[in-house]
Amino acid sequence: MIMQSKNTVYIFMLIGMLAGVSNGIAKIILPLYAAHLGASATQIGLVGGLQFAGTLLLSLPIGALIGRFGSRVLFRFGGVSCAVVFLFALSLATSPWQLVAGVALLGTLNPFRMVTTQAEFLNFMQHADLRKAGWQRAAHSAGMFFLGPLLGGLMLLVFGFADTLRIVAAGLLLTVLIGDRIMSAAPAAEGVQPVRFVRRLLDQLQIVRSRADLRQTMLIEFVGQSAMAYFTVFVIFLGVREFGLSAQVAATLVSVQGGFFVFTLMTAGGVLSKLSEAQSYLVAFFFILCAQLILTGHYHYLLLWLSALLFGIGLGLQHITSVTRFALLTKAFGHGRMAGLFSLAGPAGGVTGAVLGGVLSDHLGLYAGFRLLVVLYAVMLIVHFARQRLINDEDITIAQEG
Repeated sequence: MIMQSKNTVYIFMLIGMLAGVSNGIAKIILPLYAAHLGASATQIGLVGGLQFAGTLLLSLPIGALIGRFGSRVLFRFGGVSCAVVFLFALSLATSPWQLVAGVALLGTLNPFRMVTTQAEFLNFMQHADLRKAGWQRAAHSAGMFFLGPLLGGLMLLVFGFADTLRIVAAGLLLTVLIGDRIMSAAPAAEGVQPVRFVRRLLDQLQIVRSRADLRQTMLIEFVGQSAMAYFTVFVIFLGVREFGLSAQVAATLVSVQGGFFVFTLMTAGGVLSKLSEAQSYLVAFFFILCAQLILTGHYHYLLLWLSALLFGIGLGLQHITSVTRFALLTKAFGHGRMAGLFSLAGPAGGVTGAVLGGVLSDHLGLYAGFRLLVVLYAVMLIVHFARQRLINDEDITIAQEG
């Protein structure tokens, strides 16, 4: 069983922070290392895109394995093996294709530590204060988008590529030592006849097919991560090409969005706990819709930062609500199954947002992706508004009958 204490959430935050810093350093250093080795644009793109590609393929299988073996052994395997890749593959690469191969291997192993951490956090949230639902993601985001890139740049200047990658390996091993305290050592259904791996995998698909609320939550998380991926990549180009901003100034849009996202994750749980799930989503969708509307045309350039602020708040509210719903579903279906499904929805959205966004921008211009997001979030807002009205009408009917 997972260790339960008032400090457990802070251990999850520390793990999230360390993992985020490692990921943030890698996202900065590895593409630069590829360029240093003389990589082509295609090879640099592969280095940037393959780091987390394995999550799309392995989230569900790892979720099934958690139900059979528990999280601890899989978390240890993922953390130690990723550290080995940094030490003996990435830091020793002497050609672009060697680096690409190492990153592909890293992308295959990353899900073993990411999905297991998500599984244990969802399990923990069943019994924890739901106002803290966004804290682990906030710590991870702070590490990945702020501390990681900052430390990566500094360490590159001081230590160079190879030694910086070795330091990342040491950080991953430290994460394993800390995470070992809170990872479950045994399957959730202890004492029950073991279920075959394929059966566990098919069970996850059956749950998705049978539960409309789960499909809805996965879809919301998918769209949210698509929106974040598109914004992160293309709002900088929008600022530079359409508004004449410098690349350095335009990059602050991503920092503002990330900063308010983290702030919302840390502070908004108490407010959302007083609202229904439908109301929480309504507020989140409204903020995101307003943010995207600002980006649909050539308005004043200062509005770009207002859009980033609103978008960060809206995504934070949406993520807290989704984590809370997944935590409740975990009570019914187990943390391995839910972690696999939750870990699949987000990365799938991230890849789709970046790839589809690139296609739309090439053929229809930079505003096209933001206009599509306006349509999607307008539909989601209308659907959840109708759902909330239906709930209110049912409550009135029950009160009148009483």
